[in-house]
Amino acid sequence: MPDLENARRIWRLCQACAATVHGAKPPSSAYAERTARLLFGTAAQESNLTWERQRTPRFEGKVGGFGKWQVEPGSVEASLAHLRARPEVLANATLWLFADTHAPMTWPDLIPMDALLWALRLDDNDKLGVLFSRLHYFRVHDPIPDALADQAAYWKHWYNTPAGSGTVEEYMANWDRYCKEAVHA
Repeated sequence: MPDLENARRIWRLCQACAATVHGAKPPSSAYAERTARLLFGTAAQESNLTWERQRTPRFEGKVGGFGKWQVEPGSVEASLAHLRARPEVLANATLWLFADTHAPMTWPDLIPMDALLWALRLDDNDKLGVLFSRLHYFRVHDPIPDALADQAAYWKHWYNTPAGSGTVEEYMANWDRYCKEAVHA
């Protein structure tokens, strides 16, 4: 049985990240809600809102996914490059991640990739994990759809990729199992 309190906590993080991490113009409340649902569904599909690390090939390696969103090193690197090229997104992401107006905007260059990957392995690293998942989706130019089936297809195409083992049907089943009650609570 899914841990409802944990699911609610992750849902609130998804909502906060979706509303806060944006470019110069904040998203509408409807778009922030769609984004939050996509982020929440991604965590449910990728980790059942539980796992911090794919266990293969090795826990300490750099291959595979990290955090409840199972972000991969290549995606983290692309997200960091995206931040460096977009100061307004970097400012919002920095404030959201650190909750400190004095946090350095240079953090993408101060924290080595190995340290970020280790931080993503830590239990309750969820703020960092959802941020990198948000940044991954932020780089997609297609708008996030509203309907669950369309979000599942969006996840499959842009996050899992057509070559990935996950399915649209699996995403929707995991949404029902892990997310539905927490969102409607």
